[in-house]
Amino acid sequence: MVTASSVRSRRRPVRAVQQVHRAVTDSSLAGRLLRLAVSRPAKTAYMVIGTAGLAALAVALVGPKRLEREVIKPLRSAIEPQAEKLWSDSRHLREQIAGLFQSASPSGRERLVKSFQSWIGHFHAT
Repeated sequence: MVTASSVRSRRRPVRAVQQVHRAVTDSSLAGRLLRLAVSRPAKTAYMVIGTAGLAALAVALVGPKRLEREVIKPLRSAIEPQAEKLWSDSRHLREQIAGLFQSASPSGRERLVKSFQSWIGHFHAT
């Protein structure tokens, strides 16, 4: 049978833990390059470059005329009517927003810009 005193006697003795702290700011060239390589802008650049490379590969494999005939024209004909309708339907709203900016004072324009940026940011996040 295992008792509490026998378990305690089998445990290692408690020692203070030594912590090794590395400097938060690694000023070496390798450290700076590593932080730069894994930063958010660098990752975005990798995605853009990769996407452009894949698009160039698709054009090279399929051919530009076939790509236009089989992908771009059907896509354009499917999207264009909807985009034209949305643009014409939003004319009143666009005129209203333009009127707000024209009638606002310079400081009011700044507040309007910040408000619209916040509003757009809200829809970007969702």
